[in-house]
Amino acid sequence: MQRRTPSGEDRLSRRQFLVRGGAVATVAAGWGTGGLFTGAVRAAESMAGAAGAPSSFEGTPRQIGTAYGKRFAEAASRNMGILLGARLPTQDPAFRAWVRSQEKLVENHWPWLIEEMQGVAVGCSVAFERIMLLNLRAWQYDCYGKPPGSACSSLAVKLVGGHLACAGALDDPLEYYCGPVHVKPDTGYRFITFPITGTVWGNRGMNSAGLGVGLSSQLLPGLKRLDHAIMQDLAVRAMLQTCATVAEVRDFCQRHPFTINLVCVDTAGDVFCAHHTAAGLREIRVQDACALTNHIVDAETEGWLREHGTRELPRLPTSVPRREKLLRFIASANGKCTAEEVKTLVGQRDDADPASIHNSGSIYLTYCCPQAAKTTLWIRQLKGSIDNERFLPFAV
Repeated sequence: MQRRTPSGEDRLSRRQFLVRGGAVATVAAGWGTGGLFTGAVRAAESMAGAAGAPSSFEGTPRQIGTAYGKRFAEAASRNMGILLGARLPTQDPAFRAWVRSQEKLVENHWPWLIEEMQGVAVGCSVAFERIMLLNLRAWQYDCYGKPPGSACSSLAVKLVGGHLACAGALDDPLEYYCGPVHVKPDTGYRFITFPITGTVWGNRGMNSAGLGVGLSSQLLPGLKRLDHAIMQDLAVRAMLQTCATVAEVRDFCQRHPFTINLVCVDTAGDVFCAHHTAAGLREIRVQDACALTNHIVDAETEGWLREHGTRELPRLPTSVPRREKLLRFIASANGKCTAEEVKTLVGQRDDADPASIHNSGSIYLTYCCPQAAKTTLWIRQLKGSIDNERFLPFAV
């Protein structure tokens, strides 16, 4: 593996970075096709859920994208039909300029993602422009003022013995997802994450350097974005592939503005906790434990965001209760808890409790402890999987 640090990666030319190895893209039998709309899709999902393993893709960017596109062509096309549909302001000059600027930013910083998207387009037999629009969340272009629609949670906590663990929940409609995906690029770190089907996104997950990532959405309507602000899901994907440590994540975020609540841990036991925004980084300095959900947690950052144009700070009704539950656990169990207790914390479901981390919208739970198991990500697939009552370990 050729390691690219974030600072070096940004300076590489397209030709330098897209090194052509001898690897051939492969696809392992994996989780479902991401849809719940037809009997065939349900059957495929059940079969894949029984296998349990993430879908695996390896090789050059083009090979990975093409194999991924072929594997999930039907589900990706369905996502494009639903999410893109006829609602996009494609005739709006501002919208077209935004798409061009985002594509240019991705090509300048992470050119291999453009080539991977081109491969996805070939594999799905659709125009590249459609894949690009899907990757840019183009359906949200004119609705950033809506309240957040998911209830994701992330926790970093010290276990008994001193190792740092990271756990949390991904909440979103299952029908948009293809399950966990294991990407093994010819350049950079391997990783497991959870993209919306048809995208090359990064989400919560872990890479082969032992970087564990948890995130939750935070919409900031009216925020004055920096000119080089990038779409968050693509940035997280690049971060998973190029960053090994919390220090490298911090440097990455300082150079690339994007909006997400972020919790990361690494093999040294360092933790990164931040409200990252398209206007700049707002890091929350912590020693060994933290928790973030879907709201801004300190008054100073709220004031800073309003100074930078944010009109309102929308909150889900469950966001504060969920974070308070995680903070209570930290207060009582930090440095004294076991891995199983952390998994139980995020895994117990109580639909009567607004603080429940595992709730009706949860689709995947994750747990990792890089200091104890550098390349093991524990996943609990809550829906569409036969073995959905326990966390299963997967090698990154």
